[in-house]
Amino acid sequence: MTFPDCLVLKIEEYDISNQKLDTSMFVLYDQRTQAYLVRGTRIETKSMSSVPYSFTCERTKDLANFISVAIGEENRTSYILYNYNDLPLSSNDITYDMLYDEEEPAHEICAYDNMTYDRKVLLKYLGMLRNVFNYY
Repeated sequence: MTFPDCLVLKIEEYDISNQKLDTSMFVLYDQRTQAYLVRGTRIETKSMSSVPYSFTCERTKDLANFISVAIGEENRTSYILYNYNDLPLSSNDITYDMLYDEEEPAHEICAYDNMTYDRKVLLKYLGMLRNVFNYY
C-alpha cells in the first residue's frame, strides 16, 4: 500500500564560501499521523562521513526552528517542490535514501535556486505541505 500523491519539499543548502552542497533534506507532511517528517543528511566530504537523519514533529513552528538551525542563514538555499505518488504508507519506511533515489524531473513541480534564507518563505512552503494533499 502506498501514500497517495504527496508534496515533498527538498531543501538544499550551499556553503557560501565554496558554493558546494552542504546539507540536503526532504520534508513532507503525513496526513495520517498529522506530523511533519524530515529526512536529511550533511554531504560527505573527504574528511567527514555523513549519516542520514530522520525526525518528526507536529508543529510548523518547531519544524521551521529545526530547519533554521540545520541550515546556515547566510548560505544559499534551493527549494524544490516534488509530487511523489508512490511513497510507502508507513512513514517509518520513508528514508532519505529512498526519496533521493526516487527523485525524477517528472516529479518536480517547481524549483527556486540560489535563494537567501527567509523564514516567511519557508513557512509558506511548510504550510503548503500540510494543507495541499489528496486522500485518494
